[in-house]
Amino acid sequence: MPSIPGGYLFRSPGLLSLAAALWAAALGLLLAAAPMLILWLGSLDEGWRESLRLGGLLWLVGNGAAVSIAGITLTLLPWGLVVIPLVLLGFAGAWATRRSATTDPVRLLWIVIPGAVLYGALGAVVDVVVSEPASRVDLLHAALGCLVVATVGLGWGAVRGSGLLERQIVPRVLAVPVRAGAVALACVVGIGAVAATVSLVVHIDDAITMAQALNAGLGGGVGLLVLGIAYVPVMAVWGTAYVLGAGISLAPESTLSPFLASAAPVDLPAFPLLAALPGQAPPFAWLLPIVGVVGGVLAGVMIGRRLRHEQRLVRLVAAAGSAAFAGVGLWLLAWLSSGSLGTEALAHLGTDPLVLGVLGALLISVGAVPTALVPTPPARPSLAVAPVEESIPEPTPEPTPESVPEPITHSIPEPTTEAGTITDVPSPSDDVTDQPVEEQSHE
Repeated sequence: MPSIPGGYLFRSPGLLSLAAALWAAALGLLLAAAPMLILWLGSLDEGWRESLRLGGLLWLVGNGAAVSIAGITLTLLPWGLVVIPLVLLGFAGAWATRRSATTDPVRLLWIVIPGAVLYGALGAVVDVVVSEPASRVDLLHAALGCLVVATVGLGWGAVRGSGLLERQIVPRVLAVPVRAGAVALACVVGIGAVAATVSLVVHIDDAITMAQALNAGLGGGVGLLVLGIAYVPVMAVWGTAYVLGAGISLAPESTLSPFLASAAPVDLPAFPLLAALPGQAPPFAWLLPIVGVVGGVLAGVMIGRRLRHEQRLVRLVAAAGSAAFAGVGLWLLAWLSSGSLGTEALAHLGTDPLVLGVLGALLISVGAVPTALVPTPPARPSLAVAPVEESIPEPTPEPTPESVPEPITHSIPEPTTEAGTITDVPSPSDDVTDQPVEEQSHE
Protein backbone atom coordinates (compact mmCIF):
# COMPACT_ATOMS: atom_id res chain seq x y z
CA MET A 1 0.00 0.00 0.00
CA PRO A 2 1.61 3.28 -1.03
CA SER A 3 2.25 5.79 1.69
CA ILE A 4 0.47 9.13 1.60
CA PRO A 5 2.60 12.17 2.42
CA GLY A 6 1.51 13.81 5.63
CA GLY A 7 1.45 17.29 4.11
CA TYR A 8 -1.11 16.30 1.48
CA LEU A 9 -3.75 15.51 4.09
CA PHE A 10 -3.63 19.03 5.48
CA ARG A 11 -3.67 20.57 1.99
CA SER A 12 -6.58 18.58 0.59
CA PRO A 13 -9.17 20.98 -0.91
CA GLY A 14 -12.09 18.89 0.37
CA LEU A 15 -10.89 18.80 3.98
CA LEU A 16 -9.96 22.48 3.95
CA SER A 17 -13.44 23.27 2.62
CA LEU A 18 -15.04 21.41 5.52
CA ALA A 19 -12.80 23.20 8.00
CA ALA A 20 -13.65 26.58 6.46
CA ALA A 21 -17.40 25.89 6.68
CA LEU A 22 -17.11 24.79 10.33
CA TRP A 23 -15.14 27.90 11.24
CA ALA A 24 -17.59 30.26 9.50
CA ALA A 25 -20.63 28.57 11.10
CA ALA A 26 -19.13 28.58 14.61
CA LEU A 27 -18.08 32.22 14.47
CA GLY A 28 -21.40 33.27 12.95
CA LEU A 29 -23.34 31.53 15.72
CA LEU A 30 -21.15 33.21 18.31
CA LEU A 31 -21.74 36.64 16.80
CA ALA A 32 -25.51 36.01 16.65
CA ALA A 33 -25.71 34.78 20.26
CA ALA A 34 -23.54 37.55 21.73
CA PRO A 35 -26.15 40.38 21.55
CA MET A 36 -28.85 38.07 22.94
CA LEU A 37 -26.64 37.21 25.90
CA ILE A 38 -25.91 40.90 26.45
CA LEU A 39 -29.65 41.64 26.51
CA TRP A 40 -30.13 38.75 28.97
CA LEU A 41 -27.44 40.13 31.26
CA GLY A 42 -29.14 43.52 31.15
CA SER A 43 -32.64 42.28 32.00
CA LEU A 44 -32.27 38.75 33.45
CA ASP A 45 -35.94 38.15 32.59
CA GLU A 46 -35.36 35.05 30.48
CA GLY A 47 -32.90 32.25 30.99
CA TRP A 48 -29.59 32.07 29.17
CA ARG A 49 -30.81 29.04 27.24
CA GLU A 50 -33.62 31.11 25.75
CA SER A 51 -31.07 33.75 24.75
CA LEU A 52 -28.97 31.12 23.00
CA ARG A 53 -32.07 29.78 21.24
CA LEU A 54 -32.94 33.26 19.98
CA GLY A 55 -29.35 33.66 18.84
CA GLY A 56 -29.69 30.48 16.78
CA LEU A 57 -32.89 31.79 15.21
CA LEU A 58 -31.14 35.07 14.42
CA TRP A 59 -28.32 33.13 12.75
CA LEU A 60 -30.82 31.25 10.58
CA VAL A 61 -32.56 34.49 9.61
CA GLY A 62 -29.16 35.95 8.74
CA ASN A 63 -28.67 33.02 6.36
CA GLY A 64 -31.90 33.72 4.48
CA ALA A 65 -34.44 31.56 6.33
CA ALA A 66 -37.97 32.84 6.94
CA VAL A 67 -39.07 32.74 10.58
CA SER A 68 -42.58 32.00 11.85
CA ILE A 69 -43.70 33.73 15.06
CA ALA A 70 -47.03 32.67 16.60
CA GLY A 71 -48.07 31.06 13.32
CA ILE A 72 -47.27 34.19 11.24
CA THR A 73 -44.48 33.74 8.70
CA LEU A 74 -42.25 36.75 8.10
CA THR A 75 -40.78 36.54 4.60
CA LEU A 76 -39.61 40.15 4.32
CA LEU A 77 -36.16 39.39 5.65
CA PRO A 78 -33.51 41.85 6.90
CA TRP A 79 -30.94 41.16 4.20
CA GLY A 80 -28.39 43.34 5.90
CA LEU A 81 -27.74 40.44 8.28
CA VAL A 82 -26.66 38.24 5.36
CA VAL A 83 -23.53 40.38 4.96
CA ILE A 84 -22.02 38.83 8.11
CA PRO A 85 -22.08 35.15 7.02
CA LEU A 86 -21.10 36.11 3.48
CA VAL A 87 -17.99 37.91 4.75
CA LEU A 88 -17.07 35.02 7.05
CA LEU A 89 -17.57 32.41 4.32
CA GLY A 90 -15.68 34.50 1.78
CA PHE A 91 -12.71 34.86 4.11
CA ALA A 92 -12.78 31.12 4.90
CA GLY A 93 -13.02 30.17 1.22
CA ALA A 94 -10.05 32.36 0.31
CA TRP A 95 -8.03 30.83 3.14
CA ALA A 96 -8.82 27.27 2.03
CA THR A 97 -7.90 28.09 -1.57
CA ARG A 98 -4.55 29.62 -0.67
CA ARG A 99 -3.79 26.82 1.77
CA SER A 100 -4.43 24.15 -0.87
CA ALA A 101 -2.67 26.17 -3.61
CA THR A 102 -5.63 25.60 -5.92
CA THR A 103 -5.69 27.69 -9.11
CA ASP A 104 -7.58 25.40 -11.52
CA PRO A 105 -11.21 26.57 -11.96
CA VAL A 106 -12.46 22.97 -11.97
CA ARG A 107 -10.65 22.06 -8.75
CA LEU A 108 -12.18 25.10 -7.08
CA LEU A 109 -15.42 23.11 -6.92
CA TRP A 110 -13.77 21.01 -4.21
CA ILE A 111 -13.43 24.20 -2.17
CA VAL A 112 -17.10 25.12 -2.62
CA ILE A 113 -19.24 21.98 -2.77
CA PRO A 114 -18.16 20.05 0.38
CA GLY A 115 -18.22 23.16 2.57
CA ALA A 116 -21.59 24.33 1.22
CA VAL A 117 -23.17 20.92 1.86
CA LEU A 118 -21.78 20.82 5.40
CA TYR A 119 -22.95 24.38 6.06
CA GLY A 120 -26.45 23.52 4.87
CA ALA A 121 -26.49 20.42 7.11
CA LEU A 122 -25.40 22.55 10.07
CA GLY A 123 -28.29 24.90 9.32
CA ALA A 124 -30.72 21.98 9.50
CA VAL A 125 -29.21 20.82 12.82
CA VAL A 126 -29.44 24.30 14.34
CA ASP A 127 -33.06 24.56 13.18
CA VAL A 128 -33.96 21.29 14.89
CA VAL A 129 -32.32 22.46 18.12
CA VAL A 130 -33.75 25.99 18.35
CA SER A 131 -37.23 25.63 16.79
CA GLU A 132 -40.28 25.67 19.06
CA PRO A 133 -43.99 26.00 18.31
CA ALA A 134 -43.98 29.70 19.25
CA SER A 135 -41.04 30.64 17.02
CA ARG A 136 -39.57 28.33 14.47
CA VAL A 137 -38.00 28.09 11.03
CA ASP A 138 -39.01 25.60 8.38
CA LEU A 139 -36.42 22.84 8.15
CA LEU A 140 -36.21 22.85 4.36
CA HIS A 141 -35.94 26.66 4.21
CA ALA A 142 -33.17 26.63 6.82
CA ALA A 143 -31.12 24.02 4.95
CA LEU A 144 -31.61 25.63 1.52
CA GLY A 145 -30.93 29.13 2.81
CA CYS A 146 -27.65 28.08 4.42
CA LEU A 147 -26.71 26.07 1.32
CA VAL A 148 -27.21 29.03 -1.02
CA VAL A 149 -25.41 31.51 1.23
CA ALA A 150 -22.49 29.11 1.69
CA THR A 151 -22.23 28.48 -2.05
CA VAL A 152 -22.07 32.21 -2.79
CA GLY A 153 -19.67 33.02 0.04
CA LEU A 154 -17.27 30.12 -0.46
CA GLY A 155 -17.40 30.55 -4.23
CA TRP A 156 -16.49 34.21 -4.06
CA GLY A 157 -13.70 33.50 -1.60
CA ALA A 158 -12.34 30.68 -3.77
CA VAL A 159 -12.30 32.86 -6.88
CA ARG A 160 -10.61 35.69 -5.00
CA GLY A 161 -8.05 33.42 -3.34
CA SER A 162 -7.09 31.61 -6.55
CA GLY A 163 -6.27 34.79 -8.44
CA LEU A 164 -8.78 34.16 -11.22
CA LEU A 165 -9.84 37.80 -11.09
CA GLU A 166 -6.38 38.88 -12.22
CA ARG A 167 -6.39 36.49 -15.17
CA GLN A 168 -8.26 37.26 -18.38
CA ILE A 169 -10.34 34.07 -18.60
CA VAL A 170 -13.56 35.55 -19.99
CA PRO A 171 -13.21 37.17 -23.44
CA ARG A 172 -13.08 40.95 -23.39
CA VAL A 173 -16.22 41.26 -25.51
CA LEU A 174 -18.20 39.40 -22.84
CA ALA A 175 -16.51 40.81 -19.73
CA VAL A 176 -16.97 44.48 -20.63
CA PRO A 177 -20.82 44.37 -20.88
CA VAL A 178 -21.05 42.58 -17.53
CA ARG A 179 -18.87 45.17 -15.83
CA ALA A 180 -20.75 48.01 -17.49
CA GLY A 181 -24.07 46.52 -16.36
CA ALA A 182 -22.73 46.23 -12.82
CA VAL A 183 -21.72 49.91 -12.93
CA ALA A 184 -25.20 50.93 -14.10
CA LEU A 185 -26.84 48.76 -11.43
CA ALA A 186 -24.65 50.20 -8.68
CA CYS A 187 -25.39 53.75 -9.87
CA VAL A 188 -29.16 53.25 -9.91
CA VAL A 189 -29.32 51.46 -6.54
CA GLY A 190 -26.94 53.98 -4.98
CA ILE A 191 -29.14 56.90 -6.04
CA GLY A 192 -32.18 55.02 -4.74
CA ALA A 193 -30.47 54.60 -1.37
CA VAL A 194 -29.67 58.31 -1.27
CA ALA A 195 -33.30 59.13 -2.07
CA ALA A 196 -34.50 56.88 0.77
CA THR A 197 -32.03 58.50 3.18
CA VAL A 198 -33.16 62.00 2.22
CA SER A 199 -36.79 61.02 2.71
CA LEU A 200 -35.99 59.59 6.15
CA VAL A 201 -34.22 62.81 7.15
CA VAL A 202 -37.22 64.85 5.99
CA HIS A 203 -39.58 62.67 8.05
CA ILE A 204 -37.27 62.26 11.03
CA ASP A 205 -39.94 63.57 13.42
CA ASP A 206 -42.29 60.75 12.46
CA ALA A 207 -39.48 58.22 12.96
CA ILE A 208 -38.77 59.53 16.47
CA THR A 209 -42.47 59.38 17.32
CA MET A 210 -42.65 55.74 16.21
CA ALA A 211 -39.59 54.82 18.27
CA GLN A 212 -41.01 56.50 21.38
CA ALA A 213 -44.37 54.79 20.93
CA LEU A 214 -42.71 51.37 21.11
CA ASN A 215 -41.31 52.10 24.60
CA ALA A 216 -38.68 49.41 24.05
CA GLY A 217 -36.23 50.48 26.75
CA LEU A 218 -32.45 50.33 26.46
CA GLY A 219 -32.14 46.72 25.35
CA GLY A 220 -35.11 46.96 23.01
CA GLY A 221 -33.74 50.20 21.60
CA VAL A 222 -30.44 48.52 20.76
CA GLY A 223 -32.30 45.65 19.12
CA LEU A 224 -34.45 48.10 17.18
CA LEU A 225 -31.34 49.89 15.95
CA VAL A 226 -29.75 46.64 14.81
CA LEU A 227 -32.96 45.60 13.06
CA GLY A 228 -33.16 48.98 11.33
CA ILE A 229 -29.61 48.63 10.04
CA ALA A 230 -30.40 45.13 8.82
CA TYR A 231 -33.34 46.45 6.77
CA VAL A 232 -31.31 49.22 5.11
CA PRO A 233 -30.73 47.18 1.90
CA VAL A 234 -34.49 46.62 1.60
CA MET A 235 -35.17 50.34 1.91
CA ALA A 236 -32.47 51.05 -0.70
CA VAL A 237 -34.23 48.75 -3.20
CA TRP A 238 -37.58 50.31 -2.38
CA GLY A 239 -36.08 53.75 -3.01
CA THR A 240 -34.77 52.52 -6.37
CA ALA A 241 -38.20 51.18 -7.34
CA TYR A 242 -39.81 54.48 -6.40
CA VAL A 243 -37.27 56.57 -8.32
CA LEU A 244 -37.51 54.47 -11.49
CA GLY A 245 -41.30 54.60 -11.41
CA ALA A 246 -42.06 50.94 -10.64
CA GLY A 247 -43.75 51.90 -7.36
CA ILE A 248 -43.91 50.26 -3.93
CA SER A 249 -46.82 48.06 -2.94
CA LEU A 250 -47.94 48.42 0.68
CA ALA A 251 -51.27 46.64 0.41
CA PRO A 252 -53.42 45.07 -2.31
CA GLU A 253 -54.96 48.47 -3.09
CA SER A 254 -52.19 50.85 -2.02
CA THR A 255 -49.13 51.68 -4.12
CA LEU A 256 -46.57 54.42 -3.68
CA SER A 257 -45.43 55.84 -7.02
CA PRO A 258 -43.98 59.17 -8.20
CA PHE A 259 -46.79 59.31 -10.78
CA LEU A 260 -49.59 59.03 -8.20
CA ALA A 261 -50.69 62.03 -6.17
CA SER A 262 -51.11 60.02 -2.96
CA ALA A 263 -51.58 56.47 -1.78
CA ALA A 264 -54.40 54.91 0.18
CA PRO A 265 -53.76 54.96 3.93
CA VAL A 266 -52.30 51.76 5.35
CA ASP A 267 -51.75 50.86 9.00
CA LEU A 268 -48.03 50.15 8.91
CA PRO A 269 -46.10 48.72 11.86
CA ALA A 270 -44.54 51.25 14.21
CA PHE A 271 -41.11 50.73 12.73
CA PRO A 272 -39.02 53.93 12.52
CA LEU A 273 -37.49 53.05 9.15
CA LEU A 274 -40.94 53.02 7.53
CA ALA A 275 -41.19 56.76 8.13
CA ALA A 276 -39.08 57.22 4.99
CA LEU A 277 -42.05 56.20 2.82
CA PRO A 278 -43.34 59.40 1.16
CA GLY A 279 -47.00 60.25 1.66
CA GLN A 280 -47.35 62.05 -1.68
CA ALA A 281 -45.29 62.49 -4.79
CA PRO A 282 -42.88 65.46 -4.98
CA PRO A 283 -43.51 68.16 -7.62
CA PHE A 284 -40.47 67.08 -9.69
CA ALA A 285 -41.52 63.42 -9.70
CA TRP A 286 -41.60 63.19 -13.50
CA LEU A 287 -37.82 63.77 -13.55
CA LEU A 288 -36.97 60.86 -11.26
CA PRO A 289 -36.84 58.07 -13.91
CA ILE A 290 -33.98 59.90 -15.58
CA VAL A 291 -31.81 58.21 -12.95
CA GLY A 292 -31.96 55.01 -15.02
CA VAL A 293 -30.82 56.91 -18.12
CA VAL A 294 -27.86 58.33 -16.17
CA GLY A 295 -26.81 54.83 -15.16
CA GLY A 296 -27.07 53.78 -18.79
CA VAL A 297 -24.87 56.67 -19.90
CA LEU A 298 -22.15 55.54 -17.50
CA ALA A 299 -22.39 52.01 -18.89
CA GLY A 300 -22.26 53.31 -22.47
CA VAL A 301 -19.19 55.43 -21.80
CA MET A 302 -17.43 52.42 -20.33
CA ILE A 303 -18.32 50.26 -23.34
CA GLY A 304 -17.28 52.96 -25.79
CA ARG A 305 -13.86 53.32 -24.19
CA ARG A 306 -13.12 49.64 -23.62
CA LEU A 307 -14.41 48.49 -27.03
CA ARG A 308 -13.42 51.50 -29.12
CA HIS A 309 -11.68 49.30 -31.70
CA GLU A 310 -14.72 47.07 -32.21
CA GLN A 311 -17.42 47.56 -34.83
CA ARG A 312 -20.59 49.50 -34.09
CA LEU A 313 -22.68 46.34 -34.12
CA VAL A 314 -20.48 44.79 -31.41
CA ARG A 315 -20.82 47.89 -29.23
CA LEU A 316 -24.57 47.96 -29.82
CA VAL A 317 -24.94 44.34 -28.66
CA ALA A 318 -22.63 45.04 -25.69
CA ALA A 319 -24.76 48.02 -24.60
CA ALA A 320 -27.96 45.98 -24.86
CA GLY A 321 -26.30 43.16 -22.92
CA SER A 322 -25.24 45.52 -20.12
CA ALA A 323 -28.81 46.83 -19.82
CA ALA A 324 -30.14 43.27 -19.70
CA PHE A 325 -27.61 42.35 -17.00
CA ALA A 326 -28.63 45.36 -14.92
CA GLY A 327 -32.30 44.48 -15.41
CA VAL A 328 -31.72 40.94 -14.14
CA GLY A 329 -29.91 42.39 -11.13
CA LEU A 330 -32.85 44.70 -10.39
CA TRP A 331 -35.26 41.78 -10.70
CA LEU A 332 -33.25 39.73 -8.21
CA LEU A 333 -32.97 42.61 -5.72
CA ALA A 334 -36.70 43.32 -5.97
CA TRP A 335 -37.48 39.63 -5.35
CA LEU A 336 -35.24 39.58 -2.28
CA SER A 337 -36.78 42.82 -0.96
CA SER A 338 -40.41 41.75 -1.25
CA GLY A 339 -42.34 39.70 1.24
CA SER A 340 -44.86 39.58 4.02
CA LEU A 341 -44.94 40.78 7.60
CA GLY A 342 -47.68 38.39 8.54
CA THR A 343 -50.96 40.31 8.71
CA GLU A 344 -53.48 40.33 5.90
CA ALA A 345 -52.96 44.05 5.27
CA LEU A 346 -49.18 43.51 5.04
CA ALA A 347 -49.29 40.26 3.09
CA HIS A 348 -47.20 41.70 0.24
CA LEU A 349 -44.73 44.52 0.73
CA GLY A 350 -42.26 45.73 -1.85
CA THR A 351 -42.24 46.10 -5.60
CA ASP A 352 -43.09 43.81 -8.48
CA PRO A 353 -39.76 42.20 -9.51
CA LEU A 354 -40.74 41.80 -13.17
CA VAL A 355 -41.90 45.40 -13.52
CA LEU A 356 -38.76 46.81 -11.90
CA GLY A 357 -36.45 44.57 -13.96
CA VAL A 358 -38.04 45.38 -17.32
CA LEU A 359 -38.45 49.09 -16.60
CA GLY A 360 -34.88 49.41 -15.34
CA ALA A 361 -33.47 47.58 -18.37
CA LEU A 362 -35.38 49.85 -20.76
CA LEU A 363 -34.28 53.07 -19.04
CA ILE A 364 -30.65 51.95 -18.86
CA SER A 365 -30.66 50.93 -22.53
CA VAL A 366 -31.92 54.41 -23.49
CA GLY A 367 -28.74 55.88 -22.07
CA ALA A 368 -26.31 53.05 -22.85
CA VAL A 369 -26.98 52.36 -26.54
CA PRO A 370 -26.49 55.88 -28.00
CA THR A 371 -23.51 56.57 -25.76
CA ALA A 372 -21.77 53.34 -26.73
CA LEU A 373 -22.22 54.09 -30.46
CA VAL A 374 -20.68 57.56 -30.24
CA PRO A 375 -17.08 57.32 -31.44
CA THR A 376 -14.72 58.02 -28.61
CA PRO A 377 -11.42 59.79 -29.14
CA PRO A 378 -8.35 57.58 -29.08
CA ALA A 379 -6.53 57.22 -25.85
CA ARG A 380 -3.97 59.91 -25.23
CA PRO A 381 -0.47 58.47 -25.51
CA SER A 382 1.43 58.45 -22.32
CA LEU A 383 5.08 59.41 -22.30
CA ALA A 384 7.21 56.95 -20.45
CA VAL A 385 10.44 58.33 -19.05
CA ALA A 386 13.21 55.80 -18.98
CA PRO A 387 15.07 55.65 -15.69
CA VAL A 388 18.50 57.21 -15.74
CA GLU A 389 21.18 54.97 -14.36
CA GLU A 390 24.15 56.83 -12.96
CA SER A 391 27.34 55.22 -14.19
CA ILE A 392 30.27 55.33 -11.79
CA PRO A 393 33.58 55.73 -13.66
CA GLU A 394 35.96 52.89 -13.05
CA PRO A 395 39.32 53.88 -11.50
CA THR A 396 42.22 54.07 -13.93
CA PRO A 397 44.86 51.50 -13.03
CA GLU A 398 48.34 52.82 -12.30
CA PRO A 399 50.90 52.05 -14.99
CA THR A 400 53.22 49.13 -14.30
CA PRO A 401 56.78 48.77 -15.58
CA GLU A 402 55.59 46.20 -18.03
CA SER A 403 52.99 48.59 -19.45
CA VAL A 404 55.34 51.59 -19.90
CA PRO A 405 56.33 51.83 -23.58
CA GLU A 406 60.01 51.89 -24.39
CA PRO A 407 61.37 55.20 -25.81
CA ILE A 408 61.73 55.31 -29.53
CA THR A 409 65.31 56.13 -30.68
CA HIS A 410 66.09 57.48 -34.09
CA SER A 411 69.47 56.42 -35.60
CA ILE A 412 71.21 58.79 -37.97
CA PRO A 413 72.51 56.96 -40.98
CA GLU A 414 76.27 57.24 -41.45
CA PRO A 415 77.54 58.66 -44.77
CA THR A 416 79.04 56.17 -47.20
CA THR A 417 81.17 56.52 -50.30
CA GLU A 418 80.26 55.37 -53.66
CA ALA A 419 82.27 52.26 -53.01
CA GLY A 420 80.42 51.68 -49.74
CA THR A 421 83.37 52.52 -47.43
CA ILE A 422 83.03 54.84 -44.49
CA THR A 423 84.85 58.21 -44.88
CA ASP A 424 85.51 60.98 -42.38
CA VAL A 425 83.24 63.93 -42.34
CA PRO A 426 85.19 67.19 -42.34
CA SER A 427 84.63 69.51 -39.51
CA PRO A 428 84.76 73.27 -39.60
CA SER A 429 87.88 73.31 -37.39
CA ASP A 430 90.05 71.41 -39.82
CA ASP A 431 92.78 73.44 -41.69
CA VAL A 432 92.05 74.01 -45.25
CA THR A 433 95.77 73.65 -46.06
CA ASP A 434 95.62 70.04 -45.08
CA GLN A 435 93.47 69.37 -48.05
CA PRO A 436 95.26 68.78 -51.36
CA VAL A 437 94.85 71.47 -54.01
CA GLU A 438 95.00 70.54 -57.56
CA GLU A 439 96.86 73.10 -59.72
CA GLN A 440 95.92 73.48 -63.23
CA SER A 441 98.47 74.84 -65.70
CA HIS A 442 97.39 77.12 -68.32
CA GLU A 443 100.22 76.42 -70.46
